[in-house]
Amino acid sequence: MICSGDTFALDPEDDVEHIPADTRTWDQVQADLFADLLLTADPSAAHGDGLDNVQGRVQVTIAASTLAGADDRPAELDGYGPIHPGIARELAGRNTGWSRLFLDPDGMVRETDTYTPTEGMRRFLRARDQHCRFPGCRMPVHRCDVDHTYDHARGGQTRVDNLAHLCRSHHTLKHPDVPDAHRWTARQRPDGTITWRSPLGHTYEDSTPRRVMFV
Repeated sequence: MICSGDTFALDPEDDVEHIPADTRTWDQVQADLFADLLLTADPSAAHGDGLDNVQGRVQVTIAASTLAGADDRPAELDGYGPIHPGIARELAGRNTGWSRLFLDPDGMVRETDTYTPTEGMRRFLRARDQHCRFPGCRMPVHRCDVDHTYDHARGGQTRVDNLAHLCRSHHTLKHPDVPDAHRWTARQRPDGTITWRSPLGHTYEDSTPRRVMFV
């Protein structure tokens, strides 16, 4: 390096570290930034720092009789398919938390003991409801909440005949915090029909269409 007054110049013989040019496209840079934020962002310190915030979830469905060793029916690994019952038992033995699912004879999930419905239940509800279940409302399901007809905080179960799609406005109308003079109430029958009662005591029914859909 050659110094002259307040100026500096690089000597051609100086050992200068060259930083390679970034050859990524702008779209690639954005994708890499998104991946970094997804994997290493720290929205909450509750689960640790960096990658510790990423919480993996593996769902294995196994019959209670198979888990107990009474039979050897295959278990189901979500996103993969059938797995050996011995592998399922080994995974279950390492697990610290459980979500019980109650299935009908065809394998359809009818109930779970968690607050959040399973993806299978959500698919069923989307096909059944099609729109907000408040009388006269046609807000499509993708813009609605899945609501517990009988409030979960009061003992309502997470099962398909106690769940229905409601848009945000009509979801609010039946919230327990709404005064009795303004709150709507709802009761759902096993076939999905919902009977609504207005604050003035009038009743309205919203029934589900009889059709088969693949979603």
